Amino acid sequence: MLDVVRLAPSATAGEAPQLPRNIEAEAAFLGAILIDNRVVEDLPVALTPDHFFEPLHGRIFQQTMALIERNSIATPVTLKPYFEADEAMKAVGGVGYLAQLTGSGAGLIGARDFAKQIYDLALLRELAGVGRVLVENALDTSERVDPQAQIEEAETALYRVAGGEAEMGSVKSFSQARLTALQAAERALNSGGHLSGITTGISSMNAKIGGMHNSDLMILAGRPGMGKTSLATNIA
Repeated sequence: MLDVVRLAPSATAGEAPQLPRNIEAEAAFLGAILIDNRVVEDLPVALTPDHFFEPLHGRIFQQTMALIERNSIATPVTLKPYFEADEAMKAVGGVGYLAQLTGSGAGLIGARDFAKQIYDLALLRELAGVGRVLVENALDTSERVDPQAQIEEAETALYRVAGGEAEMGSVKSFSQARLTALQAAERALNSGGHLSGITTGISSMNAKIGGMHNSDLMILAGRPGMGKTSLATNIA
């Protein structure tokens, strides 16, 4: 089995601090998926292989999702051919490790919580990376250094982390995009077949845009005196 490492304690003098991770949570989450592939249909976050601290776990997740997206069943048996030559898999005892992941069904109970923690810890690691680069750049006192440019770069990096996207979450898999579309369609169906977001209170506008959705940027454009403020006030 892989060594289980929870959130690292504060480093002692002379030791480099360890990055936040929970390999046990990663293993339990993967085991839950391999027991019941439907776990991935109801996750609170959109995970990618890069969110996993242990690279082997990231590859297992990636191949698992690839099988599910092809409407195949992902189990230790169906994953076995893809990892027989994997050196990291050999280091933990071979493909039998896949079966070990499913040894306890406890992961099924906390799968959503495990997914959220894996995601949050990945963001913390990225935040640590941003901070490390920020400190390194700030200590550079050469003449060509532009402090203002460094501040702008740091703000951009922090904005990406704050948005939950950063470098790893900007692209969704087909399975994730399909699930999002199905959820929107279900909301529209439940509202009578027309509204998948929050109502604007104006039926004709709802019919055109399907309501207002999270992260939407809505711009009301028009000449002065055309009623932009009145419309925005009515929607509010």
